[in-house]
Amino acid sequence: MEVVKRITPTVQHYLTIAFSVFFACITLFLIDKDTQALTDLFKPGNLVAFIVYFSPSFVISVLLFRYFSKKFNKSDSLFLSLLIGIPLSFLLVIFLLLNLFS
Repeated sequence: MEVVKRITPTVQHYLTIAFSVFFACITLFLIDKDTQALTDLFKPGNLVAFIVYFSPSFVISVLLFRYFSKKFNKSDSLFLSLLIGIPLSFLLVIFLLLNLFS
């Protein structure tokens, strides 16, 4: 049985998660059919939507990283938290918005 030491999250881990979630949200907005240019992302409605997508994605990814850091090494736990956390949070936000406005 392999013993893995618990990883204490550092600022670098949080910044890596924040930048990854930021780029995932930007990618989500760029594949939207209503976005014609990068400047469209700075409209007030899109900034609110960016915050709505970014906040839960960041929180879920950090919580998953803290959970996986107890079981895996640093790079594996960071990769798994981003791989699971970002799509999961996007799906949760979309599901919540669909149920809220329908």
